[in-house]
Amino acid sequence: MSTCLSYFKMSFFNHTVYRIECLMGILNTCLQIFISCAIWKVLYGGNSEVNNISYAMVATNLIVAQGLSNAFRLNDFAVQQKLWDGSIAIELLKPIDLRVSMLAWNLGDILFSLLTNFLPSVIIAGIFIGLLPPSGLLSVFLFIISIILSFAILWSMSTIVQMSAFWILNVWSLATLKDVLIRVLAGASLPLWFMPDAVLTVIKYTPFESVYFIPIQIYLGKIGVNDVLSCYFKQALWFIVLYLIGIYLWHCGKKKIVVQGG
Repeated sequence: MSTCLSYFKMSFFNHTVYRIECLMGILNTCLQIFISCAIWKVLYGGNSEVNNISYAMVATNLIVAQGLSNAFRLNDFAVQQKLWDGSIAIELLKPIDLRVSMLAWNLGDILFSLLTNFLPSVIIAGIFIGLLPPSGLLSVFLFIISIILSFAILWSMSTIVQMSAFWILNVWSLATLKDVLIRVLAGASLPLWFMPDAVLTVIKYTPFESVYFIPIQIYLGKIGVNDVLSCYFKQALWFIVLYLIGIYLWHCGKKKIVVQGG
């Protein structure tokens, strides 16, 4: 436990050295949000609602989803790099499991990003664009639980991509495909309210809806309290499935290590 805490603290405090990078991260997130909201403002053409979906709801979806998307950014190339430079051999000799140390490091990254990127970006965007408040204090609490499960799903997806490096060595194309699918099918770029029914039905059978759209629906109070538990179950189920796939790839990959350096 103390080792994991050390990884967490090192990851968190490493970011405090690069203060300009923090400011640029906030600027980048705000620009993404402002551009996306401006495009949707034009698409609404002065209408306050389209298909019973208000522009304020769309703006809130974009602000929260894109803010979380930047805050929950994970390094999909960590294992690949360790294979390329040969340090994977040293990692396997350490008393702590590589996936555990990676998770502790990622948690430090995420906490720092939430505090120094997500919160400032949401506040700035909320002031200049407008952010709908949560439907109540209970919704805030339920939303926080949901985004924790959301991060667990994203981390499991990233783990699968990283473990694929044992076979394909360069995971850039796979990581890019994953990021595109998440941005489009999770509602970060296109709110799922506007998806065709047939496409939306398919998305409901994938983990992507559970990443951003479900938490945002909970935040806006579009999901009743009685239905929240079923949403949690869905998110938890996808996390377990993806996590088990990652474990399987990890155990198979350790038997098939190809070191490209060292």
